[in-house]
Amino acid sequence: MAARRLLIVMLVLLGISSVIAVMVPDPDRRDPASEGSSTTGETGTTGTSEETSGSEGERDGGYRSEASPETTTESVSLDAGKKAEVKVKPGSRLVLSVNSKEGSLVEIEGLGLTGFADPYAPAVFDVILPSQPGRFQVRVPGEDSRAAALITSRSGD
Repeated sequence: MAARRLLIVMLVLLGISSVIAVMVPDPDRRDPASEGSSTTGETGTTGTSEETSGSEGERDGGYRSEASPETTTESVSLDAGKKAEVKVKPGSRLVLSVNSKEGSLVEIEGLGLTGFADPYAPAVFDVILPSQPGRFQVRVPGEDSRAAALITSRSGD
């Protein structure tokens, strides 16, 4: 008897939830921030990104293109016999993928970044490089060999 009552209650709840699911509209899956976010300009006024970004040509999703650094994408391998040299501008953005046939820890000396590379997934470093020129080694910690060198220098150097 109790099982029959429990079954009836469960069916009633299922019917109510089905009716509610049919009546409620689908959720809006768009990101509300992409339509225009509130920003504070140089004068201290608040408005949407469309209002403060200027002319049509300057709009880029609410960000100005001159403020974003150049992006360079490179891929190196720990297993390659030849050590790669990646030349990038100081202050630019670098997305570096480090591949390995064996699982190993990877570090970029001088930047304090570490990652793990294995046969199924490379170590990926997404970094904005320092504004001063320099040389940063990509290697396995504790080993003498290096996979690559990141070289940042001014265009005239």
